[in-house]
Amino acid sequence: MSADLHDLPRSHDHALSRPAAGEVVALLGTPEVRALALRGFAGLRADEGTVPTAGIGLLCARPRFFPWLDLAENLAFALPKATPFEREGLIANVLVRVGLAAQATQRPGTLSPEELLRLAIARLLLVRPRLLLIDEPFATLDTEARDRLAAFLPELCTQGRPAVVIATGSVEDALRLADRILVLPQQPGPVAFSLDNLLARPREEGSVGFVALRRELRRALDKEVRHAAPEVEAAA
Repeated sequence: MSADLHDLPRSHDHALSRPAAGEVVALLGTPEVRALALRGFAGLRADEGTVPTAGIGLLCARPRFFPWLDLAENLAFALPKATPFEREGLIANVLVRVGLAAQATQRPGTLSPEELLRLAIARLLLVRPRLLLIDEPFATLDTEARDRLAAFLPELCTQGRPAVVIATGSVEDALRLADRILVLPQQPGPVAFSLDNLLARPREEGSVGFVALRRELRRALDKEVRHAAPEVEAAA
């Protein structure tokens, strides 16, 4: 699919509009469509290469850092207005919280993929962006590492009450974290399905409500796959 988010009908702005402060929106659909929609929430078109930094935070599978600086020095860039004393205390605290205190003087190139994501989480905890984009950051990790890092997501989504957009292939993750869940179309067109998630937190996967909403979302995803298949065949 070569279309970008701007090809989705704007009559559905109520579904694709930027979340309010403190609201978490999850995007379900194919990886390519999720990525395009996520960029649209950031105000980017498909051919733009970077996410603007002013007020926008991004958590993705391959976070970028200054390779010639150590971890503490990298995090210092997240606190441009802090005094040296404040900066030192905040960085020391957040490194402890993400389990990287012992590596504060190491460079990013010495870290494992899980540790790099921990550093990215630390940076976001310091920045407190107004808009937080989460793009399947843990997809390449093993199950245990993914579960360890996923424990930080509720804090990221609530600290400072950012507007949050999560692109995910997991119905369970969407239900655990999001207030509103969108099933995106596989072909250019309106949002296929929108669900307001009113389950009380914390959300248990085995609860009756969770199971019912999971079934509803999976049904919507399956329906979208069936709907898109004839269009793909016709185009071929």
